[in-house]
Amino acid sequence: MNVVLVWAWWTWMSGIAWILHNLWYWEEIICLDSTESELTKKLKEFWLKVIIWENKYIPKITDHIIYSEACVNSSEVIQAKSYKRKAKEQRFIWNYFDFLWEISKYFTTIGITGTNGKSTTSAMLLTTAKNHLDKLWIGILWALVPELDNNNYYINPNIKTEIKNIFDYIFTWKWLNYSLIKKNFFILEACEYKRHFLKIDLDRWAITNIELDHTDYYKNLDDYNSAFQSFVDKTKNKVFTTSNLDIKSIEQIKTNNFDFKYLLAKHNQENWTLVFELIKQLNSKVNTRKLKKTIENFKWLRRRLELLETTKNGSLLFSDYGHMASSINLWYHAVKEKYPNKKITAIFQPHQINRILREWNEFSKALRLFDNVFIYDIYAAREDLVEQLENFKHLKIKNINKISELWDIFAKNCNWKYTENIEEIKKTINNGNKSDVFIVFSAWNIDFLLRNKKA
Repeated sequence: MNVVLVWAWWTWMSGIAWILHNLWYWEEIICLDSTESELTKKLKEFWLKVIIWENKYIPKITDHIIYSEACVNSSEVIQAKSYKRKAKEQRFIWNYFDFLWEISKYFTTIGITGTNGKSTTSAMLLTTAKNHLDKLWIGILWALVPELDNNNYYINPNIKTEIKNIFDYIFTWKWLNYSLIKKNFFILEACEYKRHFLKIDLDRWAITNIELDHTDYYKNLDDYNSAFQSFVDKTKNKVFTTSNLDIKSIEQIKTNNFDFKYLLAKHNQENWTLVFELIKQLNSKVNTRKLKKTIENFKWLRRRLELLETTKNGSLLFSDYGHMASSINLWYHAVKEKYPNKKITAIFQPHQINRILREWNEFSKALRLFDNVFIYDIYAAREDLVEQLENFKHLKIKNINKISELWDIFAKNCNWKYTENIEEIKKTINNGNKSDVFIVFSAWNIDFLLRNKKA
């Protein structure tokens, strides 16, 4: 039996690889991707089989396939799906959220969702639960967390054999200790894209906020809200929020005040309140003073306004996963409050043509706050340029034949600069001084290129 992970550089998918690795499946794991990254390098270092570039591996009918939705049309997934399912030796083919659903059936599933802030809040929930929930068995989220040894998953080391029993059953349908089912906690971060979070067996959840996103799938805010309403309706127990949401049967709670030692921005008070309330609900005997102290000492997570480097000349380089106008706006004000006398430069790698065209004015307004802006090569996933320009004819963007021309117009719109040259970005950062702050906003590869000097 092989377990083949397609698009292994994606943080969630690499988390599945590490969970399986820690449950002693290392000889069965095959990681596929078209791009080398920090995560694929790390997988190789632990002797997992990693294959870079498409068409280098032909799936077998006996393989278990777990894939990211972003590569549903890859040759490996198409080949795996082409096998006749009635064949006795046919194994399972899951996308990532199908596999989460499969895991969630055997645990009491607790988690975080929302448009923004779900990774950070999920990281806080998981690291806090480690200290305050005896029944925490397993967890996974999107971002890498320093307090989890720069991983994005957790497995309770004291009960790995019991967890392995559940995963053996998932893969083989052989013997399962039924006394384990639904007795222990599985904590996760859930994404609303294509309503994937509805696949999970939901027990208790918190929603950070709701702001229209993924418009390559959702028609409008009503459609987006309807997904969250279905999510709430499906959950077995309470759903919490601190926001004023247009969703029925959700409990809005008051924000607590925390004395953070490491965190910036007021929205963290709201997000950590969700964690505080969830832990209290799950453990009625928890010491609330110790719980609050754990929350206040949380040390952040990777690519969420992470201080990537202090350069030789004294400038500060931050990296953030933010790719929505609201996120860019929020972090500008947080950093400006922290460093009121410094010059702040944004290095923005757009994620999806649709998002930029839809929020053209919002992005322009947010980025104009900065002293200087570089627009870097876009991550245009799942999109066609001509189709997207047709959808946004009201912007009157004409004579565009390739994506780089669109971003050049976007940059010049506010006297910014568009570049595809990573060396130019590096040179600008290295020429900064103690009065400079650089913030990289990206959901794609520029973080990897800047983090790894030889890349």
